[in-house]
Amino acid sequence: VVPDYARVWYLVRAPERDQVDHIYDWVLKIAEGAAIMSGTTHKVEFKKAIYNKMPNRTLSELVIANMREIGAPTYTEEELSFAAKIAEAVPRQAKMDSLRKSKVPEWEKYKDVDLVTDILDPWDEGDVSAGSTDVSDVSWNTPTMEFSTTTVVLGTPGHSWTTVATSGMSIGHKSLIFAAKTMAGAALELMIDKDLLKKAQDELKERLAGRKYKSPVPPDAKPPIDQWL
Repeated sequence: VVPDYARVWYLVRAPERDQVDHIYDWVLKIAEGAAIMSGTTHKVEFKKAIYNKMPNRTLSELVIANMREIGAPTYTEEELSFAAKIAEAVPRQAKMDSLRKSKVPEWEKYKDVDLVTDILDPWDEGDVSAGSTDVSDVSWNTPTMEFSTTTVVLGTPGHSWTTVATSGMSIGHKSLIFAAKTMAGAALELMIDKDLLKKAQDELKERLAGRKYKSPVPPDAKPPIDQWL
């Protein structure tokens, strides 16, 4: 059955930007072939595009050092009790699967932990994130790194009421302050230590290996504002 009108939204993902371009062209040919096969017409509307993230170990080590100097937040009995109550909504197997998938070193020791206070060394270099972010585009133009702090109970799924519950109360607020102090300390060191800044810039240049950033968004593309109205 061929309906008189149909619409579909595809998100094309791959570890590297040039791989995405190749697959995207392939998808366009498939769409064209499907239209010919079914005797219909089709129109492609470009929505968005981003790059893969370029890591920077120099900045990662700098941020970790600042996190350890500042010290992770401590929690009150009330906050720990709140976290324990939230943890009851997280199936144990789901938590174990999440820890295993994260590849955190010695992840087994966190199976009974609700709020993580350890500050870990970077461990996931080379792994490809399942998510997408336009921070990646920034990382091709200037040294960039991302870090996370504890705002949720370990094992909590993203975009869930449990995430909102903990991140929206004092547990999340303490994490916010911790992250802000960490960013301020790291930024200050980069402003003062020109050699450190150059090291981060040189690392980015080495990782790029001559590749140049080119916006993946066509110049004639328009933001799909009407989609959200």
